[in-house]
Amino acid sequence: MPSPASAVAQAVCVRPDVMDMGKAGLAGPLQRDATAMDSAFRGDINALRAWAVVAVVLYHFQVPGFSSGFVGVDIFFVISGYLITGQALAQMAAGRFSFSAFWTARLRRIFPALLAVIVTTLALGWWLTMPDEFLRHTRQMLFAVTFLSNITFGDARGYFDAAAHTKPLLHTWSLSIEWQFYLLLPLFLAAIWRVLPAPKKPARMTAALLVVALGSMAWCFWLARGDAGAAFFSLNARAWELLAGGVIAGLHRLPGRGAASVFMHAGGEMLRRVLVLLGWLMVGLAAVCGLSSEYWPGLWTLLPVAGSALVVWGGPIAPLKHLTGSAPVQRIGDWSYSIYLWHWPLWVFLQQWASYRDISVEAPYKIGALVVALLLSYLSYRHVEQPARLRRALWTPRRLWLGYLLALAVLTVFTLAAVKSHGFPSRVPDYQQRVDLARRTNTPRDECFRNAQSEKRAREQFCEFGAAATTQMPSAVLWGDSLANQYLEPISAGASHLGLRGLIATESGCRAYLLANTGPSNTRSACDLFNQEVLAVLDHQLEPRIVILARNWGGVDSVAEEFALVRHLLASGKTVVLILPLLNPGFDVPERWMREQFRAGGPVDELRIKATPELLQQDVRDEIARQAQAFAGNPRLLTVDLAPKICNPEYCYLVKGGYANFRDTLHISNVNVSQYNDIFAKVLDEAVNASLGPPALKNAGTMAILPSQSRK
Repeated sequence: MPSPASAVAQAVCVRPDVMDMGKAGLAGPLQRDATAMDSAFRGDINALRAWAVVAVVLYHFQVPGFSSGFVGVDIFFVISGYLITGQALAQMAAGRFSFSAFWTARLRRIFPALLAVIVTTLALGWWLTMPDEFLRHTRQMLFAVTFLSNITFGDARGYFDAAAHTKPLLHTWSLSIEWQFYLLLPLFLAAIWRVLPAPKKPARMTAALLVVALGSMAWCFWLARGDAGAAFFSLNARAWELLAGGVIAGLHRLPGRGAASVFMHAGGEMLRRVLVLLGWLMVGLAAVCGLSSEYWPGLWTLLPVAGSALVVWGGPIAPLKHLTGSAPVQRIGDWSYSIYLWHWPLWVFLQQWASYRDISVEAPYKIGALVVALLLSYLSYRHVEQPARLRRALWTPRRLWLGYLLALAVLTVFTLAAVKSHGFPSRVPDYQQRVDLARRTNTPRDECFRNAQSEKRAREQFCEFGAAATTQMPSAVLWGDSLANQYLEPISAGASHLGLRGLIATESGCRAYLLANTGPSNTRSACDLFNQEVLAVLDHQLEPRIVILARNWGGVDSVAEEFALVRHLLASGKTVVLILPLLNPGFDVPERWMREQFRAGGPVDELRIKATPELLQQDVRDEIARQAQAFAGNPRLLTVDLAPKICNPEYCYLVKGGYANFRDTLHISNVNVSQYNDIFAKVLDEAVNASLGPPALKNAGTMAILPSQSRK
């Protein structure tokens, strides 16, 4: 379903908010008018809902054949837009529309079951998650209950990445999209309804919905080309899918032009059946044909949306009646909202439980999880959803809203307590709290670290590190991506010791490089513009004299790119400090450490692995040594090799002395970062001395580097 996507896409489907409609069957496909549409239960829509939730669940459970089951969310959006728009238009036409009643009906339908899931996930998270993870969960819980999940998950992005497996409430993003749509739709419809002349209301209302839908679709396609993650979680970019259903609801209200009338002409019934069958074929193929999630939503999103629209517009047909109207299909359709709510947290916690025990979640576990999900969904539907909907004397609008506000207040207080205690760490043993500490120490000087859009919280162009600020220009700059920024603390400590000041020029995912050419700014990426900005500072003034470079090397090919920049800087009279690649464990170190301690039933103070060439990125090191030969003899090129601090010729220590050396799969942990202070103090002292000499000549230089034969 949602971030652009393919990696473990944890697609969460949005359940169409079912109207409280009677279950009387339709008299026939050609006897349907606007009034009938407003009151009749659509078994074919319930079947479409069943298919959508089946596709999403099997996709999440990684069942072969459902590699694009995330399209279930798009199907749900169309259904939801049709039902809700149709309900609002019918009430406005009857002169009995009420904003409060409309929003209360939506709350009655969505909130009770959602609250049950939230409370359950909190209880499971209390026992199964680490403090930092539990803290994130409580925050996400608060966004879920206020129907703002799409905003918080949109900021995090990565709906389809592996990290999605740790977010039990990720799927609530789609509920938030729906709720926001429910808030805005009646305001839009009411404003237009009041200004339109009575005879033209249905046609012009439908036209207005179509115009907004086309605008949203155009925005979605444009946004997805540059930032599919933003489009995935955005109401503006998703509204067209809901409005596609809304347009169908409007068409069904046009006098003499409803679906029934269109097909009254000769051959119309056959055409209707063909189009409905085509719609079912489209939604079926969309879920199983392996559509790429990389640019989702995008042009291919038209396949499930258009297919759903055809099914909803054309209505039930005889050839499919026995299948779509069968008891199992209808039951799944009835339970679809609860199935949607329960299956994803269950899957997340199952994978977490299995990972602690080094168990692979194979077919038996998946089948068991499906059975449990269906059981929980049945119980939720019968004992939570239905009582809230049908026992109106007990759950009056006043009590419903008071219950919502009370739940919101309690969950807010709980979240604040979690923030203050940082996830209630006393829940876990002391030795596991060290794992959490390694994860928690994230980006140093985060307010100065630019995100992928080159934005940061600090207002100054570049923050400073090292000694206290003076009126003079800082004499050093740290330049690179997050793997440069991770060394900020020991570099700052060394700089402070020497009385140096430096600039922080670091951006997420943006390696320092020399731009090949200068083109229009609107054709360059944020990373291009950032590097151009830093280079302008260095090229047009004497200070900073010292440039500290580090990056995620990524492979041998990146070395030439880095040395093109090194050559330029040396020719400009700068002193370059190049930080060599450290380790590439290839797995989440704190996660592995936590599992080892879980299995051991106690503390594991040391975690080491073989010092292989792959771990040490020896091919990159060798290429750096080869490129450095072009600068032999230049004292302005210095290198920093931190590997000897955590490695010996045989092993590298990912955890030592009960503290982690890494906070994730690649970045060092700030817990142990002080062990590098002396190395950076020494190299900065050498850099200062080198920078006081005469300017370097082009293609001259020297470089002390760890040769490949000295590492095993």
